Amino acid sequence: MVVVRVLDHVDHAYNSTDGQMVYDQVLPYMQRNEVVFVSFDGIDSLPSSFVNAAFIQLLDTFSFDKIKELLRFTSSTQQINEMIRSRFSFEVERAGKQGEKIGMIPAQV
Repeated sequence: MVVVRVLDHVDHAYNSTDGQMVYDQVLPYMQRNEVVFVSFDGIDSLPSSFVNAAFIQLLDTFSFDKIKELLRFTSSTQQINEMIRSRFSFEVERAGKQGEKIGMIPAQV
């Protein structure tokens, strides 16, 4: 288990560039099958561009079930939780309707 504190890697969580930096921290641990706790300590809200870059692109590598197994969030707010939940929900549902595969495993909602 490892903790990635967002503000240790970016000055703020405002855009996709910030999100990409967090993704770059999270991905290697997940590739080693390690549980990653992402801490939003000091952050009140996130835009969808940050969430897309930091977390949604994980669906290109991992199944949604694997992401749920390995990725955890801590020190988050209701807005952060809802933004992450809604973005994953939308992408998983969209992929399922289009018959796409997410992370090499067919999407199931």
